[in-house]
Amino acid sequence: MRLVLSALVLLCACASGRAVREGYVTTDDSVRLYYRIVGDGPETVVIPVGLYLEDLLAPLARPGRRLVFYDPRHRGRSGRGDLAHASLDRQLTDLEQLRTALGIERMAVIGWSGYGMEMAVYSIRHPTRVTRLVQVAPVPPAARIFRAAGGDQRATRMDTAALGALDRRFRAGEFANDGGGFCRARNRLTGPSNFADTTLAARVPDPCRWENEWPANLGPYFAAFLPSLGDYDWRDEIASVAIPRLVIHGNQDGIPLAGARAWVAGFPTARLLVLSPAGHFPFLERPDEFFPAVDRFLAGDWPPNAKAVPLTPF
Repeated sequence: MRLVLSALVLLCACASGRAVREGYVTTDDSVRLYYRIVGDGPETVVIPVGLYLEDLLAPLARPGRRLVFYDPRHRGRSGRGDLAHASLDRQLTDLEQLRTALGIERMAVIGWSGYGMEMAVYSIRHPTRVTRLVQVAPVPPAARIFRAAGGDQRATRMDTAALGALDRRFRAGEFANDGGGFCRARNRLTGPSNFADTTLAARVPDPCRWENEWPANLGPYFAAFLPSLGDYDWRDEIASVAIPRLVIHGNQDGIPLAGARAWVAGFPTARLLVLSPAGHFPFLERPDEFFPAVDRFLAGDWPPNAKAVPLTPF
């Protein structure tokens, strides 16, 4: 099926004076991917999971720079596909079809959290399309590094008794007609675990506006998607990617810092910037360091505090 570019709308970004365009790209399996373009110019930066990052990464907007945010399938404002086909390969195919439909020849890419890994794999498979890669709070490049480092430590920071009580209320039918309410109640309990300063959790955009983000929908999607990763290890393949990579990680992130170091260790075109105090949202927690660093990197220079990491056995 031919890709379709649809529902293109031109809006006024009155606060910034920058044009905003939004619409949908329809994939070859008929899933509509939502996108939002901020600004215009020769420099294009593509950023997945716009439902979180459109507002939080707005300070990256500059004259001559085009920010392309999009929601992957099953996320935010995008459509859903057959869960039987949920996979990393499908995610990367979607991005390639989005790129083609929007007429983007080459682009810098910013991937946050799990998308930090996904955008690295996209760069492996489409090296001529990516100019620079920023990996923010990425999951490790190998599953065994994740396991050896103890996995995601954010779960240890949550009130498990309160979560259990909330889930029991859900199973008893209390939220039968209020999926968004259950989503928000759960996020109030889980969200602070992402931060060194837990008061900043209130500044995260509300994902529960979108039905895709409700636990009843997001849970089955991840249950179908995550097995597609297998016992992955991308380190050998990322070695073939010559584009510059900047990895930014909060020192207090529940995602192990060992994983961020492994994305950089021994790679001459990669640097690691560790921010502290910061957890999984370093752009919210250390904006004074995060945004100048990313701007400098996108302009072609390494941030002064970004360091090479020597290769050590793991």
